[in-house]
Amino acid sequence: MKKESFSQLMLRARGEGAGSLFAAGLALLVSSILMILFLSLMMRTDLINEQLIKARIIAANSPAVLLFEDRDAGREMLSSFAMSQPIEDASLFFSNGKLLVQYSGEDSPAFDVLPEAWRQSHYKFGMRQLIVVQSVSVDGKDIGYVVLRFGLGHFYQRLLGYVSMILIVALAAFLIMKFSLSRMEKMVNKAESNLEYLAHTDPITQLPNRHAFNKKLAESLELASQCRGEVGLVLLDLDNFKVVNDTMGHQCGDELLRMFAQRLLETTRSADTVCRIGGDEFVVIVSRIGRTSVDVLGISKRILTVMAEPFKIGVHEFFLTASVGSSLYPWDAGDSETLIRKADAAMYSAKLKGKNTFETFMPEMDQIAQRRLALENSLRRALERNELVLHYQPQIDLRSRKVVGAEALMRWNHPEYGLVSPAEFIPVAEETGLIVALGKWALQAACQQAAAWNEAGFTSMRIAVNLSARQMRDPDLMQYIENIIRLTGLPPAQLELEITEGIMMENVHSNIKLLHGLQKEGICLAIDDFGTGYSSMAYLKRFPIDQLKIDRSFVQDIHAGSDAIIGAILAMAHSLGISVVAEGVETEDQLHFLESMACDSVQGFYFSRPLPSDQFLAYCQEMAAESSRQLAS
Repeated sequence: MKKESFSQLMLRARGEGAGSLFAAGLALLVSSILMILFLSLMMRTDLINEQLIKARIIAANSPAVLLFEDRDAGREMLSSFAMSQPIEDASLFFSNGKLLVQYSGEDSPAFDVLPEAWRQSHYKFGMRQLIVVQSVSVDGKDIGYVVLRFGLGHFYQRLLGYVSMILIVALAAFLIMKFSLSRMEKMVNKAESNLEYLAHTDPITQLPNRHAFNKKLAESLELASQCRGEVGLVLLDLDNFKVVNDTMGHQCGDELLRMFAQRLLETTRSADTVCRIGGDEFVVIVSRIGRTSVDVLGISKRILTVMAEPFKIGVHEFFLTASVGSSLYPWDAGDSETLIRKADAAMYSAKLKGKNTFETFMPEMDQIAQRRLALENSLRRALERNELVLHYQPQIDLRSRKVVGAEALMRWNHPEYGLVSPAEFIPVAEETGLIVALGKWALQAACQQAAAWNEAGFTSMRIAVNLSARQMRDPDLMQYIENIIRLTGLPPAQLELEITEGIMMENVHSNIKLLHGLQKEGICLAIDDFGTGYSSMAYLKRFPIDQLKIDRSFVQDIHAGSDAIIGAILAMAHSLGISVVAEGVETEDQLHFLESMACDSVQGFYFSRPLPSDQFLAYCQEMAAESSRQLAS
């Protein structure tokens, strides 16, 4: 059965409302007419009965008048009776129909002879008058007749009064009903307008929403196809916007969205359509004006330019970035669905390039998007098929040159694509929620491996495992970690959990409680990629941290000004009793610099790439042998 649209339902409802009003009015009219007819019949019956009683009373007092033919007594009786009643005339007739006496209250014609047909008790109700005939009997013999004639003017006046009252009541009821329906229709129209607005408008930014976007895009493509024009689609996703919501609250996040929407409107042309189609996703439909071509690149650049300025809310300043992708009709796609998909592929490409940039759709991006979809589908079965493995990168103590720890890094041996980089599949796992299952597997596998190395004689090494944002929000995380430690027999002090600054700040109070619980169990805690987010001594004091890991970007740029940053991080950490590991050490210059700054440990390709477990064990044995030779010499 075909579903009706909202507007069709409203039109049908209006038609039904008008029909109902007409039916109600007709019902009121019919019921009023029936009531008037019933009332007139009742009044007519009452009037006839009343006048018959009057005639009987006169007849009961008339035998003597008729027997003695006493006209004066008869006239006096009739006049006295007629004066107290609304009677036009009253007459007494002998049984042969001749008139004895008559009293007329008005100058009206009177009967001289009573017609033969009337010589019996009866009544005649005409349009203007009521005539009542009553026989006068003595000992069962009729000796005469009483004839009374009543005008109906008073009857009609009373009836008209009742009819007027009935019609007024019916009309008032109809007007009240019409007013109620009219008021209801206005309320329905207002509700319809509100629903139409809500159905097509984002409540936070007041921009058109996804529904309105789909409709507008279809209209734009239809118009472009008719006049051989172009339509550009610029799709943008705010980078890491969730952190703002989690740290500052949704009210602040909503205000940021409103401010960003306003900037977006100021950046685009009046002919373009700006929509919010998701939590932190916006889209611009770029329409062609005149003969000018659609400049999606120019709009993408302007969007990133205006975003460079900070957003101020109260005393806070926020810096937002976005990943922007664009596609162009009819060159990239011939329909709206494909056009959106290709703009999304371009945006995904921008994210892969490090975010805060824009990309225009290229044909090879389709392959990237298809590969991503294939990876997502395959990733769901990777654990079942034992396609995931852990590689371990050594952490070297700079004073002893011994291996003091290892970072467990996940690798995916895909049956079709071969070894897939974690930089490619970890974001997919994060977006799909599969990272929770992968993280649990990695944690258990790393602890099992560390316990095996303990049995091999390497009992002092820490095993570092990364925790994702989704894992940190898992209410069962603490219990799961405790179970793994108990099952594997790994000493808690040998397990180090790494959390990035951004994840740490997502839900501060909850994370502090979780970290204190982990530290109470004896587990070591480290902040990964330190220096790229909320680096400050204030929050380091709040969190129970054992170790910092300096992000590789600072290590690689020690000759470009980051040496001072590394020195500040080391001084701050050591003042708080926190050890420091530098990531991404690849050259001897970097190593010597870190040694001179009293860095505690390092890891990087200078010493070793991440290795499979057997190769890592061999590396540790080799490093231990080298250390023994140096001591012996």
